[in-house]
Amino acid sequence: MAIYHANVKTFSRAKGHSSIAAAAYRAGLLLEDTRTGQRHDYRRRDGVVETRCIIPEHAPDWALVPAALWTEAEAAERRKDSTIAREFEFALPHELDDEQRSSLAIAVARALVDRYGFAAQASIHSPGSRGGMNWHVHILATTRRLGPDGFLDKTRELDGGPAGRAEVEWIRELVAATTNAHLEAANLDVRVDHRSLKAQADDALARGDLVAAAVLSRAPTRHLGKDASAIERRGEHSELGERNRSIQKANGDALDELLATFEQEGRAMQVPEGHDEARAQQEAKRSSINQTLAFSDGQIVVSKGLGKAIDQRRLDGSDEDVTSEGPSVEAIRIELVRQGELLRDQLVVHALHSTLRLVNALASGEVVPEECKEHRSALNGLLIGLKRFAAALVRFPKRLKAVRRSIRLRHMAEQAWDDFVANHPEPGVSWTAREWARRRGRRLAALEQRSAELAAAQAAATPEQEAIVAEELRLRAECLEAASRAVLARCSGPAEPATEALQTIQEATVAVHAPQLGLPLRRPRLH
Repeated sequence: MAIYHANVKTFSRAKGHSSIAAAAYRAGLLLEDTRTGQRHDYRRRDGVVETRCIIPEHAPDWALVPAALWTEAEAAERRKDSTIAREFEFALPHELDDEQRSSLAIAVARALVDRYGFAAQASIHSPGSRGGMNWHVHILATTRRLGPDGFLDKTRELDGGPAGRAEVEWIRELVAATTNAHLEAANLDVRVDHRSLKAQADDALARGDLVAAAVLSRAPTRHLGKDASAIERRGEHSELGERNRSIQKANGDALDELLATFEQEGRAMQVPEGHDEARAQQEAKRSSINQTLAFSDGQIVVSKGLGKAIDQRRLDGSDEDVTSEGPSVEAIRIELVRQGELLRDQLVVHALHSTLRLVNALASGEVVPEECKEHRSALNGLLIGLKRFAAALVRFPKRLKAVRRSIRLRHMAEQAWDDFVANHPEPGVSWTAREWARRRGRRLAALEQRSAELAAAQAAATPEQEAIVAEELRLRAECLEAASRAVLARCSGPAEPATEALQTIQEATVAVHAPQLGLPLRRPRLH
């Protein structure tokens, strides 16, 4: 579904920013700052789909060229603490194609230029990963209006205060309205809303739509930003990412509890646009936090109770049994079926026929586990094995991706070092010797760090490491298949104890983590 995101920020010389550097980075260009003599070369940058300059009607033609536009924009600012550029960044729906996204971005940029009279550079960026959905556009605008003879006065209405907040709200509404118009023109049913979740929930309560209000009363997630996003793309877990995942799990559980309550009571369920029941089912059954919602005086009250996680582990690596207060057998069955459907193709490739047969039987109701501790332990152990098998599948591809990323980052660090050495071989007029040494040391340290990261990434992606990961995957598959056969036998007849499935998984887990595989111990990461 389309996601609404819009952000406005400024660039200031007081913070060491450069509008030319910002323009070069967003457009993937080589631009030179004539004021400082620095060259900003981002021609090797990936992900830049399109860049276009938009200027007022009677502005000079040279403003259509990024190099000329930003050189003149920098020259127009005389103060050492000037605000030199302003950026409007917002999401582009992944449901649209390239031409439709370009039309949407240019429409918003043109509306901003017509309202404020500045010149702008719109750069559309693709997601950072294949199959990703984070299409977005950076509209980098000058802080001065552009007339026929050059730059004029500042756009003070965007500086802040009540007037500035009103303008930002107008911009947010503009982005939402234009996005929805393009979604409608593309015959898509999805829509975005620029209002806060609280405002949307209050509106749903005013309509008497309690389920919609419950969905919209979910806790909002935090925007990851470039640093946390980079950590997540490496296959690691950032602090913000973990926080967002916890929030999403809690929200999914709360919504699922409410929908189940409404269904049991036979009440009509109305869900808001873009938050249908299928979406709710995808997000549900993922958290160890049990939440219930109650309605009192027009407000939604959420109460939390802690339960045991489905995939809880001890510090020593062993699996912790799920007690009677943990998730129900039905909840584990639904999650098991969901995980199995996601991994169906991989299960077929690795010939895990028993696991596929068990997933199909659990989905069709052919096998109905009893609500007892033995069945719960067996199914929970099988779910753990399925998740570990999924993690083993992507372990080595993630390492290869990390190598490619490390090569790119080291190249950027090497390029920054070469540019610095070429442009600033010794302290000049702009910097003192101490400041020059600090800047030089920072670039050299970055190059050394990126070189070390590349060496570590390449060491983790050697053929020997690939063989180790392949052996781990094989053992995970054997473990999963043995546990599936045990669960099938137990659910088909009482002859075999249900604890055999859990014991099979535990024995296979010990085998996977045996010292002879040479798997390195994973140290905790601090972010």
